[in-house]
Amino acid sequence: MNTYPKFLANVIIRGKIELLTGMHIGGSKDKLEIGGVDSPVIRNPQNRLPYIPGSSLKGKLRSLLEYSLGVVPQNGEVSKDEAIVRIFGTSAEDNKNNGPTRLIVRDAIPDKKTIEMWEKMDSELLYTEYKAENTINRITSAANPRFIERVVAGSKFNFEMVFGIYQMNENDNKEIIKQDLSNLLQAMRLLEHSFLGGSGSRGYGKIKFRLLPITIVPNQEYKIPGENYKESLKDIDQNNNFKTMDETLDEQKIENLLDNII
Repeated sequence: MNTYPKFLANVIIRGKIELLTGMHIGGSKDKLEIGGVDSPVIRNPQNRLPYIPGSSLKGKLRSLLEYSLGVVPQNGEVSKDEAIVRIFGTSAEDNKNNGPTRLIVRDAIPDKKTIEMWEKMDSELLYTEYKAENTINRITSAANPRFIERVVAGSKFNFEMVFGIYQMNENDNKEIIKQDLSNLLQAMRLLEHSFLGGSGSRGYGKIKFRLLPITIVPNQEYKIPGENYKESLKDIDQNNNFKTMDETLDEQKIENLLDNII
């Protein structure tokens, strides 16, 4: 006898986020220095390496998809549309009965070649660069300089997203599951034409996804590990089979794989 809801599989999306322009995702400024950086980037406190928080990536994907689907509320608050909430989740106070949040977004950490590049970089800052900017008073022409810290273009970060597939009841429509995954892939495409982090209108944060083949790990492989499960655990830096979004995300192929699970 089947009981619901039940977990069916995980779709594993992994690869690299490549910075095509400098990126700024802000961190805390623990001390004030004269002539120092006005706006530092977020860093791992253990090794001081910049990284991309999963919350930043997930939040940007959600925002872009909300606008694309036309479900942004008039008051500008986070959308509670079911197509959004199923993927990205909602607060506990909303009492939405959509089951578990489908999407997990890990923190993206710099790959080995990027760390080597940063260590050799000619910069006054550790692993990053200064970006000097000015605001000019329109009447007096007085300049108000500020210094923004950025992660340099050419940096690459290993990332992983896990999209969970659940059947909420016996009448659950598998087309909804396919549409949710399609919406996530749409958000990733939108991000490549948008920006990640702050100051995107001034050229910051243009990124490119470099993806490994998508892996679908069915529920039974978590009991008896199979090839898909083992593939999902391989070190990203040990792979060379990276493709762009249009090369990797053949949605018809993904649908065919899902048909064997749903």
